[in-house]
Amino acid sequence: MFSVRQIPLTLFVLFCSIQFIAAVPTWEGMNGRSSITSLIPGASYIQAMGPAAQAGMVKHLSVHVPEKGGNLTVTPNTRTPPLFYINQDQLWLLVNETAVYPVNVHNSTGTHELPMQLILGNKREGITSGKWRWKTTMLYYDLPSGKSNDGLYFLCITESGLYNVFMTGTASPSPNGCRHLTLHSFIRSNMK
Repeated sequence: MFSVRQIPLTLFVLFCSIQFIAAVPTWEGMNGRSSITSLIPGASYIQAMGPAAQAGMVKHLSVHVPEKGGNLTVTPNTRTPPLFYINQDQLWLLVNETAVYPVNVHNSTGTHELPMQLILGNKREGITSGKWRWKTTMLYYDLPSGKSNDGLYFLCITESGLYNVFMTGTASPSPNGCRHLTLHSFIRSNMK
């Protein structure tokens, strides 16, 4: 049994134990890096709007094969869409904590009516001196010549039978096999 003299010592040890237990960090339910979007502020899905995106069905900018490089396309919201963000005038696709891929603009004049195609790569290549930017919620691309795509993109069927995303720096009607669209990040409207 305890003596009266041991009560202050026992209380002191108990008090120190409680302080030690309270100092052990826990992350469950805390505001930490609970999602990949918290790693990069402004990372968001890019939603396609316009004739290329059927009414009543949400479509997002994506790649044909998830987490791999290749031609960009617009896909229905059947799987979690990839996250994109702009850093130093470059559009990036955020795969996970260790992998980001640049969205490259390639000259497609020899293979398609529209002069530029969006391709996800492992490194920056193609037209590297252009600038990606947001204007309110809409994604724009400014060409090195000072022209802009004015936020207008085209979803076009290619010889492979797949739909890919193209753009031009001059106003033009949709070529055969193409539908126009605009690309939006609605997280932009919530950011200050």
